[in-house]
Amino acid sequence: MAKKISFSQILLVLFFIGSSTFSSFAQLDFDVACRTAQPFCSDAAQELTFPNITGEDISFQGLGCLDSTRNSSWYFLRIDEPGELIFDIQQWIDINDNSNLDRGEQQLDVDFIAWGPFTTSFINCEDQLTQGCDLNGDGENIRPAECVNNVDDPDFYVQNLDNTNIVDCSFARNPDEGIFTETFTIPDAQTGEYYFILITNFSDEAGVIQLQQTNLDEDNAGTTDCTILEPGVGPDIATCGEFPVTIEGRFPGAITYQWRTWALGADSSSAVNIGGLTDTPVLDVNTPGVYELIGFSDTGGSVEVGRDDLSVVDVSVIEIAVTGNVAEESFSGSYTITAEITTTPIDIQALGFTDFEYRLDRDIGNGFQEYREYQSSPVFTDVPPGDYRVLARYRNCPVSERESEIIMILGYPKYFTPNGDGFHDTWSLINIENQPTALIYIFDRYGKLLKQLRPGGAGWDGTYNGRNMPSSDYWFRVEFNEPTDPNMRRRVVAGSFSLIR
Repeated sequence: MAKKISFSQILLVLFFIGSSTFSSFAQLDFDVACRTAQPFCSDAAQELTFPNITGEDISFQGLGCLDSTRNSSWYFLRIDEPGELIFDIQQWIDINDNSNLDRGEQQLDVDFIAWGPFTTSFINCEDQLTQGCDLNGDGENIRPAECVNNVDDPDFYVQNLDNTNIVDCSFARNPDEGIFTETFTIPDAQTGEYYFILITNFSDEAGVIQLQQTNLDEDNAGTTDCTILEPGVGPDIATCGEFPVTIEGRFPGAITYQWRTWALGADSSSAVNIGGLTDTPVLDVNTPGVYELIGFSDTGGSVEVGRDDLSVVDVSVIEIAVTGNVAEESFSGSYTITAEITTTPIDIQALGFTDFEYRLDRDIGNGFQEYREYQSSPVFTDVPPGDYRVLARYRNCPVSERESEIIMILGYPKYFTPNGDGFHDTWSLINIENQPTALIYIFDRYGKLLKQLRPGGAGWDGTYNGRNMPSSDYWFRVEFNEPTDPNMRRRVVAGSFSLIR
């Protein structure tokens, strides 16, 4: 695994790129411009700012809703958690270099256009970035003139009325009135998708650009993947049988690359090369395994500048064994069930694949039904006595779902109503039928023995010597073997319940 550089080093690298690579944009055309796009992210932990572009002669006239794209900066995002993402885009002269828009600092006019989704950040701009809109959806006569400014119609791109891969486009019409913030929306992003953003600096004044996600705390909000700021190949991938999977990577200073692979659970000594040297570090993966990328600063592949690997696991074919453990002893009233899983033929949890989710089903008399919906925690608290089973699956992979054996928790009803309506007409212990040696006694409030019950029998109907007993509190005493104890030790438990007529 390649050594990760620090956050401050990342910023230095990006600032260097911003001051050197972008200055050569005047020699570029649209076909290759977005290949210089830099990774960007915005999350609760870090909101990054980047230098804007000045002195750029090239301008892509008529690009989406934008009439001019002077001083264009290119960025790409990768999606982590799926959902909606809403960003504010601002540009200003950062006088004190603290990456915050402070009082008195001059804001700059900023416009943008965004495209997506893509499976990789290595794309051909001319072929893959649509330059106009298609209002009738016929795929012909795609023109910038048909593109709408989202200031005029905020739903135009959200509802895909442009019928292209333009995700959003906006320009503040009157910056003289103090309108400097643009809003960028990705309505339904999915994990692993890439999006490209072009941001302009029409005023041609040096400053910084910031994309700040504003809906992080809202329901169904997606997130960006900040690991793309680090050199290497990014996070491991779990796929639910969906191949090919596109992976990519990059290292500062690398101009050629070599991919290698070996089996999951093995070590790199068994690695084999995938093809030869390449200048585009993108790979379509068709089988599970470990995939390593090595970067070289020369065309011959002799001067290594970095290496990193990731694992690709097909969770749809992984066998999951689920067990459920009850924390409390029987007759505690409420219980905690904790699920444990093991996976075969390899332990994918040991490889770092831990995004499992768990559901609790309960037998309500006519079969098991969902009692607690899927959750990320394997712990279910405040569970009443009864029959349960735990279901587990890898997140977003329903075909990987497996269930535990039945978990039988001993307990007793707090009341019964022997009125002949077919509901709660008798009283008996819950799940005692599998303990034939259990002894169950019922007493009145004065300690008089009213009934001895047989485990698994019909229960008490609320009578004594043929007479209905009155509404009151009654007591029980049970001697049984504790099922949560590996040695099934003998225990005695007493408690009370109510007879209600």
